Amino acid sequence: MTLAKKPDLLHGSLWKSMLVFSIPLIITNLLQAIYNIVDMIIVGQFAGATGLAAVGNGGQVTMLILAIVMGLSNGGVVLAAQLLGAKKSFQISNVMGTMCVAFFCVAIAITVVVFALAKPLLHAMDTPPEAYAQTVNYLRICVIGTVFIYLYNVMAALLRGIGESMIPMLLIIITAVLNIVLDLILVGVCDMNATGAAIATLIAQIVCCVLVFPLAGRKYDFLNLKNVRLRVQKNLLKSVLKIGLPQAIQFTLTNISFILVLVLVNHYGNTAAAVSASVTRLSSFAVLAGQAVMGAIIATSGQNIGAGEYKRAQKGMLVGIVYALPLAVIFFLLSEFIPQTMLHIFTTDPAVLAMGGPYLRIFAWSFLIETVMFCLFGLLIGAGYTHVTLSCAIINAFAVRYALARILSTVTPLGFLGIALAYPFAPLCSCIICVTFILTGRWKKSRVDL
Repeated sequence: MTLAKKPDLLHGSLWKSMLVFSIPLIITNLLQAIYNIVDMIIVGQFAGATGLAAVGNGGQVTMLILAIVMGLSNGGVVLAAQLLGAKKSFQISNVMGTMCVAFFCVAIAITVVVFALAKPLLHAMDTPPEAYAQTVNYLRICVIGTVFIYLYNVMAALLRGIGESMIPMLLIIITAVLNIVLDLILVGVCDMNATGAAIATLIAQIVCCVLVFPLAGRKYDFLNLKNVRLRVQKNLLKSVLKIGLPQAIQFTLTNISFILVLVLVNHYGNTAAAVSASVTRLSSFAVLAGQAVMGAIIATSGQNIGAGEYKRAQKGMLVGIVYALPLAVIFFLLSEFIPQTMLHIFTTDPAVLAMGGPYLRIFAWSFLIETVMFCLFGLLIGAGYTHVTLSCAIINAFAVRYALARILSTVTPLGFLGIALAYPFAPLCSCIICVTFILTGRWKKSRVDL
């Protein structure tokens, strides 16, 4: 199998190279969203609102677990990008060995803790009683895949850093198809409800992890396990954590705020939980271009900052915004004009559709603002200024998203709709903070020791 040559983000037209790099990332995110959303569609059609609530509540915890590794792995993205820009790609194999060992240990610890504490955790989240048993099974099965998710993300991060997006896309195509087929069999045919969806996801994660190492190693010598020493080098781990740890904390706090908001949602019952789960999954589609392009901007800014090309790095951010916004605009308009049709993808329950329409109309404004926010984050992460994005998370997750959702839903007549109104304000604050920092020019001083 011959894989396409990766785009050159350091030379030539940024419009072309970022488009070539971004398209596979967008397709990858789209397919990931599809095989995540298939859980909701199939479970919603075969298990109703109870199944939706189970996947929504259990999935929120697994998203927190994924957020930790996505944050930590961004340290590898930035380090690999800046090493490539500084013409020191030979050091990337040492980064890989360090990350594999460290991430494996973290994954084992998380698996043990979450598996043991699943029941009290879900009780604390006020999981609807009707969905509790399914949610426990869903969460415990999904958490078994943590090791495979974490090891895959090591490789995916290094590949993104060097500008390689075709290998992750190929793997997601394979695993998305596998996940959909297994969902149809286990949930649709075998009537295993949310448990079947969890098993399907676990198998897909294992396959993805097993395939990524030989595919990456065959194309890049410095990612071949034969050339990698699986040991932790303290200086490299320090560099990865310097960038990745603030990101992990940021993503963790953001997802904790989502869980806290979900607790507010659960007070409104099973139907509200199903609405929230459906809208959250729909949101994952609406902002996927922004998230994908953020990855392209991180790689572009990281490589160009490593090479001292600061104007090109900033231009990459602006190009990314132009590429990312159209998809968010389409989802925004569809959500405003035909919200119940959009929600009908997940469920035919009349109560969920009736409650969800107004909720989605308000929530949809976050699609536009989050997309711009992701692009701004891309430049700052590529430069290593993850403590700025961490500051955004602390302010937005609790002072804005959760606090505002609590106030609007409990003090004002808005009730459940007040929760939706809190969502657009959080990324808006992030955008204001990031633009202010970028205008100071301080991001041009790299925080990575090469």
